[in-house]
Amino acid sequence: AMYTIHRSTRQVNFTGSLVRTLMSSDDTGGAFCLQEFCSPPGRSTPRHMHDREEETIHLLEGSLDIEVGDEKISLNAGETILLPRKVPHRLTMTGDVPARYLALCIPAGFDQFVEACASAGETSWPPAPPSAEDIARLKSECTRFGITLFPPKA
Repeated sequence: AMYTIHRSTRQVNFTGSLVRTLMSSDDTGGAFCLQEFCSPPGRSTPRHMHDREEETIHLLEGSLDIEVGDEKISLNAGETILLPRKVPHRLTMTGDVPARYLALCIPAGFDQFVEACASAGETSWPPAPPSAEDIARLKSECTRFGITLFPPKA
């Protein structure tokens, strides 16, 4: 076919955010993956770095503070940022409404990382924060997917 339609509405709880895959690695032959994240206010990703993919974030609702390398940027709804590979970054959901954003990763693969790390069970709102078991699984999957986690800055 000359086109691909991905119709799954399935959501997973990935480290305390609900994630829906809009285009998977399989859908695009590995070219890219596109996912929708919804994260409660106050939630933060660990500082991390992707060795393999560029990550473009388009914020649909809410607000994000993003650390990229040594810089801090505030992203508002409607704005887009490109996070290059091999540069540490961290996203913090600010404001009092959930942050809803699209994440486009080129090449694909991050969707498979999310699947490998997703918590079993409920995807109710707000999503449960990651358990000790979830965090251990996340850390063990990072190497396989070329992701480095950094300890929090002192």
